[in-house]
Amino acid sequence: MAGRTLKRYGLEGVAKVLIAIGLLLTFFSWIAGVYYFGIAGKAALFIAPLVFTFVSALALLIIRYRYTLFERYPYLMNLPSLFYRIGEKKGSNNQSIAFSMIFTVHALVIAFLGILSLVLTISIGSSIKSSAASPFLYAYLVIIAILVVSVLLQYRRIYIRFAK
Repeated sequence: MAGRTLKRYGLEGVAKVLIAIGLLLTFFSWIAGVYYFGIAGKAALFIAPLVFTFVSALALLIIRYRYTLFERYPYLMNLPSLFYRIGEKKGSNNQSIAFSMIFTVHALVIAFLGILSLVLTISIGSSIKSSAASPFLYAYLVIIAILVVSVLLQYRRIYIRFAK
């Protein structure tokens, strides 16, 4: 695949919705940071939203320029073994569609980053407000576990569709 120009397909509708949800949740984490900043006056409340906003922006750039990155710098892309299963014999259209579907996983990660940002900001804010331990400790583990399962299910969906 290196050096090949892929036909460019848009993102799946699900990916666009996941990106919107992730960005909305990240925005809500900024609102929660402002709310708790008004109560506690701690600038540390903005660290989590800032970090998660940066990571989401980086993921959005990768999604936006996915074809260019793959065509110019294929060694930077960490694609699953699905491409090896699809192979040359399946046709470049299928490879392009699969390539586009893989980036739905990136959109899923953006959505979960938004959730983690919001939960972390509320957790820090509620801990500062009440001077008690965070009630959201196990929520992080549950969210990360759901993310891992969701990513695996998405890759399974792509595999079932194309690796016949």
